[in-house]
Amino acid sequence: MRRLWLAAAAVAIPIAAAADWKGDIAKKAIGRAAREALGDAARDAALGAALDAVVPEVTDYAASQLQPLAGVADVASDAADGIETAMRVAQVADRLDDAADAARALQKIGKLGKLKR
Repeated sequence: MRRLWLAAAAVAIPIAAAADWKGDIAKKAIGRAAREALGDAARDAALGAALDAVVPEVTDYAASQLQPLAGVADVASDAADGIETAMRVAQVADRLDDAADAARALQKIGKLGKLKR
């Protein structure tokens, strides 16, 4: 009987141990996942706090850097208006030149007409 009890105990201990190692693995996996989640949450909180502290300074810096560009945009707009005006003046001058050429041609025709008379 004693041998039977020892045999039963020898079989029962590994079975109990088998159930325990599965539980231990599950506990370790859950613990690891929880630690990673807490680490991620802490990292996200630290990043959020750092960004909240830096954002106002970054926006002020960006605004100060972009302000001269706004002046460049105004200058570019004025330059574009000036170029457009110059092109209109050039067209008017070209038309006046054409009109002067036409007037000279009419004068020559008029002189030739007087010569024939």
